Amino acid sequence: MKFTKILPFILLLILPLLILATKQIIDLRKGAAGTPANIVIDIQNPGSNVPSTLWQNLSQGGEEPVDMIKPVIGQIKALSPKLIRVDHIFDYYKVDSGNGQYNFEQLDGVVASIVATGAKPMLSISYTTNEMSSTGQNAGPPKDWNQWYGLVKATAHRYSVEKNISGIYYEVWNEPDLFGGWHYGKDPNYTTLYHNTARAVVDGAGRTNYKIGGPAITAYYANWIKSLFASTAKSGIRLDFISWHKYSKDPADYLADFDSLNKILSNYPQYFDIERLITEIGPNPEPDSWYDGPQSGVHLMSVVTQLTGKIHRIFSFEPVDGPNPRSDKSSGWGLITHSSKGNQPKPRYFAIQFLNELSGQLLPSTGDGTWVTSLSSKNGTKYQSLIVNYDQRSGHSETVPISFKGLTPGTYTVTIKKYMGKTSTKKVTINTPTLTENIYMEPNSAVIIEVTN
Repeated sequence: MKFTKILPFILLLILPLLILATKQIIDLRKGAAGTPANIVIDIQNPGSNVPSTLWQNLSQGGEEPVDMIKPVIGQIKALSPKLIRVDHIFDYYKVDSGNGQYNFEQLDGVVASIVATGAKPMLSISYTTNEMSSTGQNAGPPKDWNQWYGLVKATAHRYSVEKNISGIYYEVWNEPDLFGGWHYGKDPNYTTLYHNTARAVVDGAGRTNYKIGGPAITAYYANWIKSLFASTAKSGIRLDFISWHKYSKDPADYLADFDSLNKILSNYPQYFDIERLITEIGPNPEPDSWYDGPQSGVHLMSVVTQLTGKIHRIFSFEPVDGPNPRSDKSSGWGLITHSSKGNQPKPRYFAIQFLNELSGQLLPSTGDGTWVTSLSSKNGTKYQSLIVNYDQRSGHSETVPISFKGLTPGTYTVTIKKYMGKTSTKKVTINTPTLTENIYMEPNSAVIIEVTN
């Protein structure tokens, strides 16, 4: 009986300790799980222009030997593309007629479609045909390097000189570690391929404006990059950009590649400012249901927020689905379905349009978290911030404070645009230099918040 009477007093005494212990457990769990975002945008210190050229690039795969861009020129043009990459340019489009004769009719059509979208072409210099290959198989080493030189030289001359297309990118091969079985340290050696191809491009394109690079490997492999830097630095062969492919659902993987490249560049200071291109990018190297849903678009936007200022260009793979998706998949990698399915835009298409709404100059911001990242800008009296909540497991939601610091007290219009969703607008009056909005971010969502006066 005595214990029953004093129990409430004991509970009152230990309750604060229980609350403190519980809070510490929650905080520890939160720390282990990740860091929430608290984004602060400094509107008083605009920097360089919004790097829309980072994401306004596309890479069409070798789905079929036809002009896949032509049926969707208008839809692609609406994305304001800067570069569109195509591969299989020799084996698909039958350029080499033999005996030093070339037929560019089919490839001309593909290049014309790219130009019609407003983009410049990136020509992936690939592949040898069965007849040209020393192995008798597609993509094998050329059996006659003089024949290869002549073909590449004629191609560069055709588009840089005869067609007078300024700003073409020539990329030496496509995934040499996969197609043709090339190596960086033994035969068949990619160094030999790069040097012969680059020499032919330089001789064919002459004094026009173009860029050349590689190695366009299937993933970021440091030894391939080191080998190319070492060989071109020694020989003086032209190298304007370095390229690789990356498919991963984890943005940290893209950042790890960037960190590795920076370490390599410390030993090659002459290449420190070289263009860094991921010429195929996506969440999965295989067809995946992600490519048909909005999560792929959120993934792209999250990668963009984290690679800004680190990588010069990424190329979404691919503009258009192939005609024969795998039977266990509803579609393919495309931003747009194949013509047999109506050339319908998919969510990643709209993600690029959403990114394109950012304009003006970059604004510095702090407070990105584990899942929520941002990219902010100023255009006149309009301040914007793209907020992306990406979780590959589709489980994380968060209420994010977003503060615009450095405003003049007064009344502002706040517009919140949701990716694949609605837009809302309201008026807000502030008496201090900071305007703060708390935005609830559902799993795998993105918004653009705009503040204007």
